[in-house]
Amino acid sequence: MKMMKSIQTAFLAIVLAFASVTMASAQENAAGNTEAVVMIVDFEGIMREASAMQDMTKQIKTRQEAYQQEIEKRQQGLRKEEQEIAQQRTLLSADVIQQKQKEFQQKVADFQKFAQGRNRILDQALNESRVKFQKTLIEVIADVAEQRKATLVLHKSQVILHANAMDASKEVFDLVNKAMPTLTVEFKEAS
Repeated sequence: MKMMKSIQTAFLAIVLAFASVTMASAQENAAGNTEAVVMIVDFEGIMREASAMQDMTKQIKTRQEAYQQEIEKRQQGLRKEEQEIAQQRTLLSADVIQQKQKEFQQKVADFQKFAQGRNRILDQALNESRVKFQKTLIEVIADVAEQRKATLVLHKSQVILHANAMDASKEVFDLVNKAMPTLTVEFKEAS
């Protein structure tokens, strides 16, 4: 009997909660508020697959490979110099060896700064290019949302289930590829 009363009480509480939500919703609509029109966009997928981003990736990779060759060439030069210093240990005085090691350590430090600088150039170029593309992508999403009269735009990754009509990813993808088919990456190297 107690269990039956608990179930009835719980059921009544659910009915009352549902009724109050329904009444609140009706009051909002009567007050002139609009219902949400949801649009979903696969932001990450577009960022990954858009032609401009593919173009950017190729440019970054090409520059990265060129930097890597340059870095390896300098590393080989440093290894050769280190071997020469090691071979000269028995032939030269301690003061001369110490001076050569000091000069070599400075070259190693300069090389490390150079390599870090190259990484910074790549990182900065990548980030600036992504921001430039994202700005265009967001403008396109805003235009599509306005055309569809969407009041809420969600990342596809945030949504578990949705009606196919809500997904504007293909439309946005096509429009952003048209708006920005390529992207020129700017590598800001110091002279």
